[in-house]
Amino acid sequence: MGPTYLTDTAAYSKYIQGLLRLESMTLMSLAVETQSVMSVITRMELLSWRTGSKLLDEDIKQFISQSVVHDLTEPIILQTIRIRRQHRVKLPDAIIAATAMVNNFTLLSTNDRDFETIPSLNYQSLN
Repeated sequence: MGPTYLTDTAAYSKYIQGLLRLESMTLMSLAVETQSVMSVITRMELLSWRTGSKLLDEDIKQFISQSVVHDLTEPIILQTIRIRRQHRVKLPDAIIAATAMVNNFTLLSTNDRDFETIPSLNYQSLN
């Protein structure tokens, strides 16, 4: 069995809109269809997204309901603090990175600027 992927909000939104390169769309499809895993931050961000489409809103809600959502735990909080002390990363991104690190997930994202600065994070760019 291959790695478990945790996908951040930017990757999900680009995937949903079909805005990723073909190989990134294929990898995202694999990650989503195998076992969709996200941070509670991604859940909140996706549900806050103003899509302007009731159909897309319902698709997002269904997608989240079929996903494994990782809440904040003490190990994730402590890892988030370490990330924030060592790197200039916004709190939501630090929580997403910490969730991936604590659970030994590979993080999929299009946010290279923030996530590539964390050397101990198993990160795969979808750009």
